[in-house]
Amino acid sequence: MLSSDDYASIHEAGRALADRYGGVVTINAMLERWAAFVEDIEDGFDAQGAFEYDHDLRCRDWLVEAWPMLTEAVRSLRDGELKDLDARYLCATVALEGVSAERAEPGGGRWWRFRRPRLVEGIEGTGLPSGW
Repeated sequence: MLSSDDYASIHEAGRALADRYGGVVTINAMLERWAAFVEDIEDGFDAQGAFEYDHDLRCRDWLVEAWPMLTEAVRSLRDGELKDLDARYLCATVALEGVSAERAEPGGGRWWRFRRPRLVEGIEGTGLPSGW
């Protein structure tokens, strides 16, 4: 069971990041958004969304920034879920062209930003971002 300090850390993280992420959000909301995004990629990413891809990754950026603000109890409770989603994302994506493996793998900073979906649908007649 989480304590009042644990819940306070969640609310503080949301408030601290609100200006950069368009308002106050919670860890639940961002993990749900990351899960939905990973599922979309696993199912086959529509090339029409390629230029919004960087924006869609902001949910994972929020999580990495919020993580150190959360209490150990909250991190422990959600760590398995985040690691599972990251592993699924890793399997469903490949490194961008010209990016070193170290940079595009976990442990390489914001490694998720240096990957693209493995399966991209609707490419015909659609320009793709550089490195795709």
